[in-house]
Amino acid sequence: MSQHDSPRLRRLLRLIFRLSQTPLGLSLAELAEVEGYTERTCRRDLLLLRKIGLPLQEHSGEHNRKYWHIAPEVQNLKFSLFELLSLYMGRRLLEPFAGTPFFEGIHAVFQRLESQLFSGAALFQAQLAEVFYLSTPGTSDYSARAELIDLLLQAVQQRRTLMMDYRKPGESEAGQYRIQPWSLAAHHGSLYIVAWSEYAQDVRHFKVDRIESLQILHKKFQIPDSFSVQAWLEGSFGVFSPENRSYHIEIEFFGTAAESVRESRWHPNQKFTCKPDGRTVMSLNLRSLYEIKSWVLSFGSQARVLKPSLLVRMVREELQTTAKLYRRKNDTT
Repeated sequence: MSQHDSPRLRRLLRLIFRLSQTPLGLSLAELAEVEGYTERTCRRDLLLLRKIGLPLQEHSGEHNRKYWHIAPEVQNLKFSLFELLSLYMGRRLLEPFAGTPFFEGIHAVFQRLESQLFSGAALFQAQLAEVFYLSTPGTSDYSARAELIDLLLQAVQQRRTLMMDYRKPGESEAGQYRIQPWSLAAHHGSLYIVAWSEYAQDVRHFKVDRIESLQILHKKFQIPDSFSVQAWLEGSFGVFSPENRSYHIEIEFFGTAAESVRESRWHPNQKFTCKPDGRTVMSLNLRSLYEIKSWVLSFGSQARVLKPSLLVRMVREELQTTAKLYRRKNDTT
């Protein structure tokens, strides 16, 4: 699908979401009203979804009114153990988002499979837990934020402006922000909003954990055709807002770190150069240095920044500050 097709793709995804939330179905008029486009366009999108395989049906309700709904689940489904394990792994990976629509959807699917396919569901889950263990240290807890995340999803899907009370790191009180939520991003078990800040007149990232209150406004917005959240986030080493400049980065790894970094995909444009003595040089291009600074520091004496000089200085200053903390501790014991 080309970049110019992305608005229609978003429309189709919103239709699927709407219909999945209303088992009794919605009429063309209802769908068109909530989505803000014509019944003719709505019908064309529904027919396309049915053509590509979504089990959509149209039925008559009261006063012969037509409703569209997603057909009941297909009966007599069969799954291999590997397919069931994949579903279980997917649910485990989403456990940090328990209480939110992200988790509840796959959790409901798995519960239905258990009730229909297994008499000893508890024993089956225990067996799968022994096959696959997931460690999730440092992940966010969204179990009490389901309503807030649901509002966020509505605003993103309907392209509605938000007013939120948001507390920045290190600040005791929240400030008020008016934003256009363009997308949600998940990183290290936490959710972030990629949004246009009407105050800053630029793209900003907001961690969902720091939102104290949220209000959906009537004002709608349009995402620029040139914007791609995937391309935007490729400029960072996580979800930190990219800067308006590019950095070519080279990091040298020693010892066991040299091999371990080569085993993983850290960034789409990463490249590795292996030296005869076992060292590895990793090179990549970013538009932000803050997250990769912390990543380099996590390797301790087994990593050294070669370029750019600004990142070399940032790592050096951080190490010097840390060393002072430990000297002070030793002096008082």
